[in-house]
Amino acid sequence: MELMMLSAKRYVFVVIFIIFLCGVWGVFSGGLTGNSIANSTPSSSINVQLLWQQNVLNCQAPFKADNGNKAWYLDQFQFYISDIKYGSEKAGWQKVNLTQTAFQAHETVLLGTNCRAAEQLSNMMKSSNWAIDIEQDNQILNDGTYIRFTLGVPFQVNHLNPLSQKSPLNLPSMFWVWQTGHKFMRLELATSDDQWLFHLGSTGCKSASVMRAPEQACRYPNTFHFELPLDKNQDDQPEFSVDLAELLNNVELTSASSCQSEQDKLSCQQLFDNLSPIKKSKNTSVESRVFKAVNIKRESAGSNVE
Repeated sequence: MELMMLSAKRYVFVVIFIIFLCGVWGVFSGGLTGNSIANSTPSSSINVQLLWQQNVLNCQAPFKADNGNKAWYLDQFQFYISDIKYGSEKAGWQKVNLTQTAFQAHETVLLGTNCRAAEQLSNMMKSSNWAIDIEQDNQILNDGTYIRFTLGVPFQVNHLNPLSQKSPLNLPSMFWVWQTGHKFMRLELATSDDQWLFHLGSTGCKSASVMRAPEQACRYPNTFHFELPLDKNQDDQPEFSVDLAELLNNVELTSASSCQSEQDKLSCQQLFDNLSPIKKSKNTSVESRVFKAVNIKRESAGSNVE
């Protein structure tokens, strides 16, 4: 009898151990594929398209900037947007309900691509996201024609410990230190013999040390607010574009002109000006050079662009 009881206990222990291993494997495999946050709620998407002068741009497509002859490539282009609202004449402005994914947390979305990570990690981790996932029961998707958002991370979560935050606010490559917080935009380009970068984030932040979060807003938040119309793509989904050529307008790409959001650096001032929206005089809407309704030469998708 005692032998039978011991065998039964061993059987129960083995079953529990197998269930535990399956759970651990599920957590780790989910993290590797970029889907560590599960959400069963069906969702709709607002797509974002990366362009260079109306041509689709990707990691494999070279482009020529500042009237030079060098062929530049993307190494990394990722940026956070937050405080997203969807608007229409019928319903006005309404806050969108974001689904929880590896690219969305705390009402913040990470968009863009990390070309170097994609090469290094192959299919082990999703390193690109060009969509804002919204809960399907959010009916404003049916009527909305405009989108409003902030380029940046909200102050209340910008300076928290990234190790304790949910993805995508826990990425080391998108964080400076506690005092300054996240890099709102990380753009890094390369040629065969040169490199250039632009890291956008808050500066002039005061705290006891660089490892402490500030209690008050930074002197230069370096956040930008946008409002723009939305187009519908071929699948009848709303979308807008980000034009890298407009962001780099009048910026000479050299290692010396790289920008880490210094207020007194000429290249940074030009980049800030390029990001700054243009207010229309006829109404309260705001027009952007960099973010705009999609205008794509679709036949050139996947080809080299200049």
